[in-house]
Amino acid sequence: MKPSVPPNHATYAGRNLHGQVVNELGRRVVGGIYAAGALLPNEDQLCAELAVSRTALREAIKVLAAKGLLEPRPRIGTRVRPTEQWNLLDPDILAWRCATGADAEFLQHLTELREIIEPSAAALAATSHKPEQLADIARALDAMQAAHHISEWVQADLAFHTAVLKATNNPLLMPLAAIIGSALESLLAVSARTSENFKQALPDHQKVFEAIQARDAQSALHRMAGLLSDTRSLMKRAVIPPSG
Repeated sequence: MKPSVPPNHATYAGRNLHGQVVNELGRRVVGGIYAAGALLPNEDQLCAELAVSRTALREAIKVLAAKGLLEPRPRIGTRVRPTEQWNLLDPDILAWRCATGADAEFLQHLTELREIIEPSAAALAATSHKPEQLADIARALDAMQAAHHISEWVQADLAFHTAVLKATNNPLLMPLAAIIGSALESLLAVSARTSENFKQALPDHQKVFEAIQARDAQSALHRMAGLLSDTRSLMKRAVIPPSG
């Protein structure tokens, strides 16, 4: 049985017309087509480009304003807010960032976020997991072992880390599974870019699982921290080509 992980945690991916307008405008803003501080094209132009009504466009702009991306101003237009005002942990914004090209700086920030959260989450999962949650982690590990292609590995790896977060049984950590999951695919795809190394981290995942299974919180914390340190090194080698 394959681990169950949604391929994309974005809330506006592949929805109705309203969602499609939100998704398209969001990708344009996050992808830099509309630069920070710039005004969006006027309503008539955007409605023509997107083939939508003014009502649909205005509703989409309201959604993106709530996410911190846009600032509508009467008689002036809609301006793109500075990046520091965006809700960067919003699952849609993370998904758009990944879809439009995650640069080295973004991947570094994501890795730092994981290093802050996931080792402690693994320790908590070791003491708090239920049998069915341990089984979910084991299924993800089996899928990683069975993966023949990078795409299969990334999906299984995502399932593993999501299952560990869920096994904490901390309701405040549960949303982080979606937040991290929406961007984790980009990071894993970069760190496991070549067929030669994409299973390199399997033994480290096995050690994390064994520590959680043994309810050894300290070991789980250290094993997860070590795994993420190795992931950081792999990511750097993949993003920064060797000189010469």
